[in-house]
Amino acid sequence: MKAIQLSEADNVATLLGNLRKGEEVEIISTENQTIATVTALQNIPFGNKVAMCHIENGQEVLKSGFTIGKAICDIELGQLVHVQNVRSIRLDIPDNIIELIIKEMEIEQ
Repeated sequence: MKAIQLSEADNVATLLGNLRKGEEVEIISTENQTIATVTALQNIPFGNKVAMCHIENGQEVLKSGFTIGKAICDIELGQLVHVQNVRSIRLDIPDNIIELIIKEMEIEQ
């Protein structure tokens, strides 16, 4: 399984397939060079983000070299980075919608 880091500044990588808890994912650069190997701490579906390092509560989440949100709790290396632990800086998603997303995606918390 692989995930791609879109910018050297990023602290997340985007999965190129479904990842199961306990599986390893190879993080690659846009030049297809291996950057790291990370073990998934939970199931992470295709197209979602995995933490490439520990992200502290309040720290910016970077994808493609841009801030896409702020961590609302500590996020560990290998965790899914999504609505359960990040709040967007562009869109205010209501709590009931966040709860629905977590339920529908069966996100382990």
